[in-house]
Amino acid sequence: MRISARSILHVCCVLVIAFVAGCGGGGGDSNDDNRPPAPAGLSYATPQNLRMTAAVASIVPTVTGTVTSYSIAPVLPEGLKFDTTTGAISGTPTQPAPATDYTVTASNGSGSTSFVLSLKVFTLNVETKSISRMTASGVSIYPTVVVRPVNFDVPALYAKAQDATGLILPAVEVTARDDKSFTLQLTTNPSVSPNLFSGAVTLSLCRDANCATPLEEPSASAAFAIDVLGPTSTWPGDHQTPLTAWDGVGDWGTVQGNAAHTGYVPAKVDLDKATTRWKVPGNTYWNAWTPYKPNLTTANGLLYVMSTGFSNSGVLFAKRESDGTEVWRHDFAGLLYPTANPAAVSSGVVYAAAGNQGATFMFAFDASSGAVRYQAPMSSQWEHYYAPTVGPNGMLYADGGMYGGMYAFNPAGAQLFFGNEAQTSGWTPAVDATAVYSYTGGKLRVRDPLTGVVAHVINDPSFQNYVYEIGGAPVLGAAGSVFMANYANAALNGGLIGNTLLNFRVATNSIGWQVSGAYPATPGYKAAVLYAVNNLPLGLEARAESDGQLLWSWTPASTQGDKVFVSEVLLTDNLAFVSTDKATYAIDLATHRAVFSYPASGKLSLSANGVLYIHNTTDLIAINLK
Repeated sequence: MRISARSILHVCCVLVIAFVAGCGGGGGDSNDDNRPPAPAGLSYATPQNLRMTAAVASIVPTVTGTVTSYSIAPVLPEGLKFDTTTGAISGTPTQPAPATDYTVTASNGSGSTSFVLSLKVFTLNVETKSISRMTASGVSIYPTVVVRPVNFDVPALYAKAQDATGLILPAVEVTARDDKSFTLQLTTNPSVSPNLFSGAVTLSLCRDANCATPLEEPSASAAFAIDVLGPTSTWPGDHQTPLTAWDGVGDWGTVQGNAAHTGYVPAKVDLDKATTRWKVPGNTYWNAWTPYKPNLTTANGLLYVMSTGFSNSGVLFAKRESDGTEVWRHDFAGLLYPTANPAAVSSGVVYAAAGNQGATFMFAFDASSGAVRYQAPMSSQWEHYYAPTVGPNGMLYADGGMYGGMYAFNPAGAQLFFGNEAQTSGWTPAVDATAVYSYTGGKLRVRDPLTGVVAHVINDPSFQNYVYEIGGAPVLGAAGSVFMANYANAALNGGLIGNTLLNFRVATNSIGWQVSGAYPATPGYKAAVLYAVNNLPLGLEARAESDGQLLWSWTPASTQGDKVFVSEVLLTDNLAFVSTDKATYAIDLATHRAVFSYPASGKLSLSANGVLYIHNTTDLIAINLK
């Protein structure tokens, strides 16, 4: 059979077309099959707990299939990097971050897969950056370092200290606080010689007492500079910084600062800011049974202190708080009996009783210039009095009388009344808005502040009058609650005679509670707690106002052999200041440990400018507390 060329060409075209059609139609399906499948099985080790400031070893994903790009949301914490090619996380976190879910997505042209990674950045904040203190040699003090775990849980924390100088001992007492931070209480070595110790203490942090399991943040450090001072150490230097008053703090105007004699200054003291301001010679004063009798008062940048002997002329000095220099003085040499008693200050006037017998006077001086405003006649025998007390009503109340009593004067110096009291030395009344409270042995009397009429008399069955001296003042607590003891008796027979600390309840004319001991000085009072020094046994006691229960106590831990307390108790919001015969201490009201000490003893005062005064017959020392 004959086939034409046209037929052959037609068949070839059909075959070619069919072949091309077959290749072309399957070509699209063939491309889809060759594309890599979407990635799957993406995962990371989770959760990730990263330590702030520690370099992160690369955190890499596990994934099946080909990945052309990675993404993450939300943005990682500051300092961390995310590699969009490999999905790796690296870097050094610089800020704490709470546990957060981060969605990582791995993708290619065929699709994607995701994984939720939990990640947080934790740290340990050392809230105490540095410690700066003074301490008397032979004394341990217990400064604290506060640390706060951030973004990790620490049910219990243990620590030990390392210090190349030998001042900080290894033992650390850790206390958990309600806000999940921890207080690490350090201990200084009482055996070191006087010197300025400085450096940094390293604190090893653990989850168990044996430190077998270090904390995720295994250590912390704090700088310190602690000046250990002996009785003959060189003066640390004057730091006469500008004086600024605490908000809401009044003048230290009389015995224990105020008319209630609480010794309380409503301010929080940061002892890391304490520095020696200045030191000048002390003022002589005739001592009976209680040492360092003259209190020091302050107001408006001046301090007022009396110098007198049993038969020598008394001199009242006004000095600048800024540098201790004298502004004015008044010499009582012109009196028939020129002895004088400690001064009080209130509303720009300084008050002091001077003289004896029928030549006794209450003086009022202009606080700035020393000009005499009035000289009101009184009577007395040979008693030595505490500073008078100015009440909230502006009236002045003072010990006096030929055979014992109390005087009241109005601001112009006119006598309001004279009330009979037992004949004793060394006391001053307490005053509030409704009454005047006096204790002169055997009785607490409560009088009307304007007429002197006695409204209440509460007997003290424990009273024994050995020395005709009280040695302190009533302390006013909550309404109708008064604290008192015959403090002078604590000095007798080495404290073995002792005395009784009492709480009087005015509303019921009764004694609320009483505790026997050897209480030598007026206590301090703050927030329903009475803080009293006791010489037998030696210690500061914190007692509940309600029932006298002992809440806690502190005993001087000194190798110097503290024997007795010589000051009243001075209180701030966080500290109690006391002075023994060897040193002055600050005790933390939360830890009940000494956190500051200074190798000098004496009466204590704290001005509205934050200057602590230690006053004895050798030195008058001013220490900045702010």
